[in-house]
Amino acid sequence: MNFRRTVVALIGAVLPVAGFVAPAAEAAQVGVSVTYQVDARHDGTLVGSGVAAPPLDRKWSRDLGGRVSYPVVAGGRVFVTSASPTGYGTILHAFQASTGEDAWAPVSLGGTYWWSALAYGGGRLYAQNFDGVLSAFNPATGAQLWSARMPGQYSFTSPPTFAAGVVYTAGAGSGGTVYAVDAATGAVRWTQGVANGDESSPAVTANGVYVSYACEQTYAFEPKAGAPIWHRSTGCSGGGGRTPVVADGGLWIRNSSLTTPSVLNLTDGSVRGTYEASNGATPAPAFDGHQGYFVDNGVLKERHSRTLESRWTFTGDNELSSAPIVVNGYVYVGSRTGQLWALNGATGEPVWSTNVGAPIADPDEQNVSQPLTGLAAGGGLLVVPATNTLVAYGH
Repeated sequence: MNFRRTVVALIGAVLPVAGFVAPAAEAAQVGVSVTYQVDARHDGTLVGSGVAAPPLDRKWSRDLGGRVSYPVVAGGRVFVTSASPTGYGTILHAFQASTGEDAWAPVSLGGTYWWSALAYGGGRLYAQNFDGVLSAFNPATGAQLWSARMPGQYSFTSPPTFAAGVVYTAGAGSGGTVYAVDAATGAVRWTQGVANGDESSPAVTANGVYVSYACEQTYAFEPKAGAPIWHRSTGCSGGGGRTPVVADGGLWIRNSSLTTPSVLNLTDGSVRGTYEASNGATPAPAFDGHQGYFVDNGVLKERHSRTLESRWTFTGDNELSSAPIVVNGYVYVGSRTGQLWALNGATGEPVWSTNVGAPIADPDEQNVSQPLTGLAAGGGLLVVPATNTLVAYGH
């Protein structure tokens, strides 16, 4: 089932909220991939992951019988979900990172359609299905610790994000809702209404929880209590959304109805700049300091995060599809043909490539016929979902 909608973009405005005080900063989880696009900021960057410089060797692969999600790589294990091959629902898998063998038996997550997503933090693994059932598991044993259905909505396509003892997610159906859930108990701490709650994994920092929807309707909330900080309103709304990326003081948002994605100031939501794209539904960009990496129309382009000027473009086979990730200065990107590349992030020079054996799908953020997919790394591995197969590379 496809939830593609048409929306009309109008003139934007930013509505700041006074009285916001930032909470204390929390140390980031380092060297692991804990949610979509690696971390709570969704910036696609890993440092100190133990992944050596390419070339890499194929360590193991698993055929899961259905489309494979982005991996979570932490605690010596690799976690993914896959679409059930026999009907609606998805399956949670845990593998030993060193061997690819099952760490524990697969768990059915149930749910309508084939969407699900994962997050990790606080010593727990979190899985959410399309129906809004959010569950916590012991990552060592697979034992379920708690399970809670998010109230008030029925369509859930926003991958969860863990930060500072809280799991953040969103749902849609009647308008939209952002949820903050106690990671230890599953109790909902706070909710906020948004327009319209689809496909935007919350990007979280110590200062804000950021989500972005159709017509560039974008929100910032205070993480602890959910107080609104600012809202970028464009005078229209619609279904659909895109996961925002926090990088270099900006919030990088995308919109399927626009060809000029925006960069917003984190502090007040004002527009810092725009950049050209063939359409606003391009994959999430990745960042390494002031360097940003953008896949658009089958090619990868580097841009400076402040000037937005480009120094190099990599065409590959003109079928580049994945959202890129950056691991210790190397940019990894995959293709619909199954080709995988590693590039020098500073120069764009390709330093390694291989074929994983199956197409590397686009991260379709508006289709619930499969879990949201993407690359990940950690624990000495680069992990690549390729259609129904999960492939791990390392030394």
